[in-house]
Amino acid sequence: MLEASTVILRAMIVKKKAGRHTIYLDAKEIGKDILIAIYGGDEYHIGGVAAAYPTESHYRDAITISVNTLTLPGHKDYVVANTVAEKISKALEVPTVVTVGIHYDKATSAEIKEIVSVVDALVDEFVALYQKAE
Repeated sequence: MLEASTVILRAMIVKKKAGRHTIYLDAKEIGKDILIAIYGGDEYHIGGVAAAYPTESHYRDAITISVNTLTLPGHKDYVVANTVAEKISKALEVPTVVTVGIHYDKATSAEIKEIVSVVDALVDEFVALYQKAE
């Protein structure tokens, strides 16, 4: 039998409209690490995953961000996942895992640009809220 325990996690969801749909950034703090799911559009899914983490540079006295990526077949969401994971890990100096699954049926190039812009704004809002809550 499992015992009930109290676990306190900081979590938040921020969302913004991107054309005909809403994009969500769903964040959870797991220990000192961050887990982010970004999704929206006609069909939510997981298309790409990126893990970013601060590491000491071997070549200079600095911290760099390393990123590892997993791409699900037929998806390009890993591009956004990489960018977001690196940006959040660098800003908050913590390991960060990001999943992205955004699908718009017959998306135009203008819609794709708007989606990327909205995701950038969501990330900036998340980082600001997270730092404010610290």
